[in-house]
Amino acid sequence: MDASHRSSAADFSASGDVQPGETPPAEDQVSAPQGHEEHGPHRAVPWVWIGVVGVVAVVTALFFVGYAVGLLD
Repeated sequence: MDASHRSSAADFSASGDVQPGETPPAEDQVSAPQGHEEHGPHRAVPWVWIGVVGVVAVVTALFFVGYAVGLLD
């Protein structure tokens, strides 16, 4: 088969690369939204975790202070 009888499919070079004029367009082919929208956690959730970590840190610090003062002998 010579070059004049080739199909209109993408033209491949010897290395298998697609020629520059035969590359797909850069735009997305999907115009409709897919699936559902992703929503993050409620605004209070990060603050709850910060509060929990803070309470654990304060209780741990009070434990060491109590041990140092002699309350936990």
